[in-house]
Amino acid sequence: MNILGHDLSAAERNKVTRAIAAAEKHTSGEIVVVAARASDDYIHVPIHLAAGCALAVPLLVPLFARFAPWSAITVSTLFLVQLCVFILVALLFSLPALRYAVTPMRLMRKYAHRHAAAQFLASNIVATKERTGILIFVSLLERYVEVIGDSGIAAKLSQRDWQKIVDEIVPLLKNKQTADALTLAVQLSGTLLARHFPAGHHNPNELPDRFIVIE
Repeated sequence: MNILGHDLSAAERNKVTRAIAAAEKHTSGEIVVVAARASDDYIHVPIHLAAGCALAVPLLVPLFARFAPWSAITVSTLFLVQLCVFILVALLFSLPALRYAVTPMRLMRKYAHRHAAAQFLASNIVATKERTGILIFVSLLERYVEVIGDSGIAAKLSQRDWQKIVDEIVPLLKNKQTADALTLAVQLSGTLLARHFPAGHHNPNELPDRFIVIE
């Protein structure tokens, strides 16, 4: 599998999975790790950009009329020009590199956060008895990392605690060291959970120890 230029091998996936199992031996908390290649295809962005450019065409006509009186055109011709502009701009910015380049980072982060929330529910983290599950979510296209704790954990740990872990692993993700970054995130999260939610004599594994990859 290729994630933005980096192949995650079976060994790397197993490395993250083993880190989850090791971390959960010392805590009653449950850790779920999800890595997504992207949180959206943002195919609507070129459409919106193309529509804006097409609508701007009539505004340019007076500018050209000053230098070329013959540029006065009929409504039907203007419509055809607008249609051509729309199609060309939409096709041009549908190319992945350009599409992602013109997509506002704020929009990307919004979609990535929404995806993280959806994965929190899809991973059934809320099913733990004491509500002590966490999600470590990474969306690589958006370079977005989020750690979400269930209600039992949120009562003792704040988002600032998780942000420290995010800050630690971001440099590794930028260097395409995805498996190392996720392994470190699991280890740091496990240490934090063990401090506040230590494992008891009976420490059932309520959620599968697996690394979820979303293409």
